Amino acid sequence: MHKLSYLILSLLVSTLIFSCVGDRNSDNNVDDSSVDNEASSLDQPEDISLLLWNYDAKGDSMVKNDIPDDLTVNFVLDVLNKRYEKIDLNLVRTSADTVFVKLDDASYLGQLGSTGNYAFMAEVVYCLTEVPNINSVNFDFPESDHAAPGLYNRKNFDNKIVE
Repeated sequence: MHKLSYLILSLLVSTLIFSCVGDRNSDNNVDDSSVDNEASSLDQPEDISLLLWNYDAKGDSMVKNDIPDDLTVNFVLDVLNKRYEKIDLNLVRTSADTVFVKLDDASYLGQLGSTGNYAFMAEVVYCLTEVPNINSVNFDFPESDHAAPGLYNRKNFDNKIVE
């Protein structure tokens, strides 16, 4: 329980600290090639868990899998939406080095528990910040018992890295 309290407190503090990151007056400062409007034509393997980053709960680590060279925000969101079929993660916009995403129906997050929410948010952040020039992800969804909306980056998830 102490670890959960520490996690929630650190997420709230990080949200406050990083809430001013990025140029809010700019709508699209990210290179267009990293956010294309069409779904990426990159081939996805049948097992999408072999792409991008995964959270390993047993090892409390982030595992780096295959990362395509021409990675885009839309491709990453497509992979994540296939991985988490019950969570509809939508691109709102990009601004400076931040991707803004919204979960239209976050009720499934309530069923995941604290570890499931941690895994979901860590995977989204690690996968999206793998796109060139993206350093942060701003989540928009109703706060739940185990997850809070706001601005996150890789520093919010203190895990071992397995490459």
